[in-house]
Amino acid sequence: MTPSDFEALQNDVHAVFSALYLIDVDLLSAEERKQHQQVLAAAYLAFVNAENARYTALSTKAKGELGELAGHVKTMRTQLAELEAPSEQLGVLGKGLDALARLAKLL
Repeated sequence: MTPSDFEALQNDVHAVFSALYLIDVDLLSAEERKQHQQVLAAAYLAFVNAENARYTALSTKAKGELGELAGHVKTMRTQLAELEAPSEQLGVLGKGLDALARLAKLL
């Protein structure tokens, strides 16, 4: 992972968090709202940690793991752009919950 890759990852995490934040929870079922809350919490931590992380302070191992996670986050961002229904968007983000949680811990 290069510094420009890291910057792209930061941008993708921001876009995923923003998309999740903009989902109208009034259109979701009770179970979907619970899932939304969980994914929103993980996305927020990933977003804040990504914003505060410095590329130069990351270990070689962390940079390698970030490279893998960056692919997952990029895929989520791409899929979100193709969907309009809040429940479909939440489904994509729910599948990416593990990646967001790992990213938050890594940074």
